[in-house]
Amino acid sequence: MTAGGAPLAPTYEPDETPTGRIAAGVAVQLSLLMVVPLAILPALVSQLAGETHAVAARAVVVSMVACGVTTLLLTVRLGRLRSDGLYVATVDLVSLPFCILALASGGPATLAALVVVSGLFQVVIGLRLSYLRRLVTPQVRGTVLILAFASLVPVLADAGSSMEQRLDWFVPVSIVGTAATIMLIAIWGPRSWRIWAPAMGLAVGLGVAAALGAYDFDLVADAAWLGFGDVGASPGWDIDYETFLSMLPSFLIVSFAILVRMQGISSNTQMVSWRTRRTLDFREVQRANWRTGLGTMLAGAGGALAVTIAGVGPAFIHQTRCASRRMGAIAGCFFLLAAFVPKLRAIAVAVPRPILAAYVIVALVPLVLRVVIGSVQRLRSLREALVMVAPIVVGLCVEFGVLSLPAGAVWDAVTQNGLTAGSLVLVIAAVANSFAGRRASLEIEVSARSTAELTQFVANFAARRRRDAESVARLEAAAEEALAVLSEQASSGLATTRRRVRVTMRMDRSGTVLEFLSAPSEGQNLEERIALLAEPEAETMETTIERDAALRLLRHYASDVSHRQYLEAEILTAVVPIGSSRHRLGSREPQGRTS
Repeated sequence: MTAGGAPLAPTYEPDETPTGRIAAGVAVQLSLLMVVPLAILPALVSQLAGETHAVAARAVVVSMVACGVTTLLLTVRLGRLRSDGLYVATVDLVSLPFCILALASGGPATLAALVVVSGLFQVVIGLRLSYLRRLVTPQVRGTVLILAFASLVPVLADAGSSMEQRLDWFVPVSIVGTAATIMLIAIWGPRSWRIWAPAMGLAVGLGVAAALGAYDFDLVADAAWLGFGDVGASPGWDIDYETFLSMLPSFLIVSFAILVRMQGISSNTQMVSWRTRRTLDFREVQRANWRTGLGTMLAGAGGALAVTIAGVGPAFIHQTRCASRRMGAIAGCFFLLAAFVPKLRAIAVAVPRPILAAYVIVALVPLVLRVVIGSVQRLRSLREALVMVAPIVVGLCVEFGVLSLPAGAVWDAVTQNGLTAGSLVLVIAAVANSFAGRRASLEIEVSARSTAELTQFVANFAARRRRDAESVARLEAAAEEALAVLSEQASSGLATTRRRVRVTMRMDRSGTVLEFLSAPSEGQNLEERIALLAEPEAETMETTIERDAALRLLRHYASDVSHRQYLEAEILTAVVPIGSSRHRLGSREPQGRTS
C-alpha cells in the first residue's frame, strides 16, 4: 500500500506481458497457490458423502479440467464477452454442504444435474445484472457470505469430529497445528508470506499427520504418475428427482451467492489491475459471470462442484504487482496438466478430514471478517441494518434448530438449512428496502425535444414533495443537463434508431435521486470524464470546455454522479441535494461552470 492507503500501481497491466523469468516465477506461484484447494475440496465432498476413492478421484479430475478450461476462457478475449482482467477459476466453498447433501442423498447423477442447472441460472442472471442493481449491495454481499459460512461450519465440524483415527488425540493436535500456523502467518507473518498462510498451515497439518501415522502413504504410493486409471465412471443419468426438486432452491440460492461474491471479487480485481484509477466496469463483471457459469455447467456434467473466481486473486495481484492475463493462461494450462497426474490426486484424497476442516474454516475467517467490517461501515440507515441483521438471525436460528417452521414440501425446500432460509428473508427484505418510498417514472426519447416533457415531470414531482423554488430549479437544471449528456452519448454512437430512456425519481437521505436507464452505448464512462475535468489542463482547453459543458453543469448541480455500464443497459444516476448546500465534488474540485 502507498502512504495514502491506495493500492500500489501494478508493474504489468492485464494487456502487458512480463519478461520470461518474471512470468515463469509469478505463474508458478499462482498455479501452486490455486491448485491446493482445487485438489482437496472435491475429495473432501466425496469423502463426507460416503463415496469411494474412485469417485473422489473423478471429482478432482473434473474440477481441475473445468477450472483449467474456465480460466482459459476468462483469459482469452473473444468478442463482446471478452475478459479484461486476470481471473483464475476454482471450486466454490459456499456450495460444499449442499453438494455433500445432494451426493449423499441422490447420488452423482443428481449432483451433476443440480450443478448444471445452477450454472445455467448463473449465466442467465449474470447477463441481466442491471435488473439486480438495487438488490446486489455491499450489505447483501456480506449477509450472503455470513450465511454461507454459518452453513459450512457444522459440516466441517462433523468432518473433523467423526473421523476415526488410530490415535485419539490426533484430531485436536492436527486441528490446532493447522489452524495456529494459518493464523500466526496471516496475522504476524511477513507480508509476502500472508497469501501463503493457508497452504503453509495445510503443510504443517500434513506433517503432523505423517508423524502420528495418520496419513495414508499406501494410497499415494500405489497411485500412478500419469493416466486416469483411478478415476471412476461418469455420473450417468440415474437422477433422483425427489432429491433434485427438494435441493433445487438451495442450489439456485448458492448460484446467486456465487454471483454476488464474484461481483465483489471482480470489483477488487479491477481496482488493483491498472496504474490509473478506473471506474468499475460492470460489463467486466457480467463477462466473468457468463464464463464462470459455463465452467460450472462443465464441472456439473462430470459430477464435480460449482466453479467460481478465486477470491485470493486481487491480493495476489497486489503482492506480485503483476496483473497480466497471461499468468491466468499459464495457470489454466497447469490445471489441465495436473489432471493427468494420479499421484497428485492421491495426495489430496489421503489428506485426513480434520486437517481439511481446519484448513477451510480458518482460511475463510479473514475473508468473512473483512466483508462484515466493510458491510457495516457502509450502513447508512437503520433500515439497511435491518436488511442485514434479520436474515442472519433467521438463518442462524434455522441452522442450529432454534426456529422450527411448519412442515410442507415448499417449506422443506427453502428452509432446510440456514443459507436458504436466511437468503429467502434477505431477498424479501432487500426488495422491500429497494422499493421503499414513493417514486415516479417517465419514458422519453433521448433528444433535446424531450426537455420540456422532462422539466414538467420534475416540476410535478417536486411539487408533490413541497420543495422550494430553489430546489425545484436545481432539480430541473440537473435533469436537463443529464438528458443533454445522454443525447451527446447517443449522437456519438453508431446506432441508427432513436434511443429511449426511462427516468425515475425518488427521495433519499442525501437528496433527490434522478436515474436514467437507457440502452447500452459505446461511449466513455461519464465518471471517468468527470475525473478528467478535475485535471488542470481541462480548464484551459477550449475544445474540452465546449464538449463537456453539459457534464460540467451536471457535476455542479448534483452532489454525486454515477454511470453504470452493463452489456444490456446503462444507468446514469445523479443525486441532487436538498436546499442550496454545495455538493461534495465542488468542495474539492473546481466547478468549471460554463454558460
